[in-house]
Amino acid sequence: MVTLHVGGKTVRWADAESLFASVAATEAIEFRDAAGRVIATTTPAGDADPDWVRAITPEETAGRLAGTFLTLDEYRRSASL
Repeated sequence: MVTLHVGGKTVRWADAESLFASVAATEAIEFRDAAGRVIATTTPAGDADPDWVRAITPEETAGRLAGTFLTLDEYRRSASL
């Protein structure tokens, strides 16, 4: 048997559909086995992008494109020196 838990409280399966629609975007939902062990956890949608993705701004991209680049052949020649 698997039970649902939100905020540490057990939730009835009959309430699962409305729960997912209202709570899943902001809170983690745990699925537990009969022994109470967590077998799966949902991740709230929230701000789905990690910090490193949000740091990729048009200004950051333009700055990097303005930098010095080497072709693969140029890199290989410089690495073998």
